[in-house]
Amino acid sequence: MFEEDDLQNFIKELSEAFRLIDSSTTAWEIIDAIIHEWHESALAIASPELADAFNAETDEVLLKPPST
Repeated sequence: MFEEDDLQNFIKELSEAFRLIDSSTTAWEIIDAIIHEWHESALAIASPELADAFNAETDEVLLKPPST
């Protein structure tokens, strides 16, 4: 789940974007993007499938150099 630092970072990002409203024509797009990114992160953190995937042990596979 989100930590207190995460919430503070979210609020800081939004606050900085809101300060741009009077001086930037893209401020609302920036705000929308920030909220979207944080929402996607929250969904990913809450996903048991994603947690399982990150916690799964995998065997490393060496990559072959590209052929020329």
